[in-house]
Amino acid sequence: MTEINIKKIIDSAVNGNEFPFNRFFEDTFKKLLPKLTALTNSKDDAQDVFITSMHKFWERFVIKQEELPLNSIAYIYMMCRNAWLHKKRQPWNSVILVDNNAYSLNKAKNDVLITEQEKTDIENDISLKHKALSIAINELCDKCKKLIEAELDNNIKLKDLQQEMGYNNYQALVQAKYNCKKRLVKKVTEALINLKKNNS
Repeated sequence: MTEINIKKIIDSAVNGNEFPFNRFFEDTFKKLLPKLTALTNSKDDAQDVFITSMHKFWERFVIKQEELPLNSIAYIYMMCRNAWLHKKRQPWNSVILVDNNAYSLNKAKNDVLITEQEKTDIENDISLKHKALSIAINELCDKCKKLIEAELDNNIKLKDLQQEMGYNNYQALVQAKYNCKKRLVKKVTEALINLKKNNS
């Protein structure tokens, strides 16, 4: 598929006709599946990172209408690869970024040059972010809570939740998880703003 054809598909989606993009989604997944399965060693994980990456592709090039890359298929594969590496290195970060905060706290404890006030400020900031995360999770619907728990618990396989949670197919389940993660990040941001206002 040429970039001209992909541009037409994007233009159709922008104008409200999503059918060509859905076909592009399916064809691209079939084309990249062997590489993604080799990368992740799992068809389920391959589908997970692909759907997550295609959501980001949609946001960038359909919603924000950014300029398309020179090779969209290769670009999507790199997005999938980066999503997989990011998930493997920092699984918690796939929900909400907190690892940098933990690193800052460790640095504060070990760095003799940091002042007590700076150390206190860092620890307070981390505490607020954890409170915001707790508030945000509690505000999610039960389905979203379960999906987020599955994301954090390596013993829970997302595929096993499909029938239990009433999803017709695995793709719908992965899309629901992606939407829940976006909702969680938004709620964490809102909760953090409110907590900082109350502490100021």
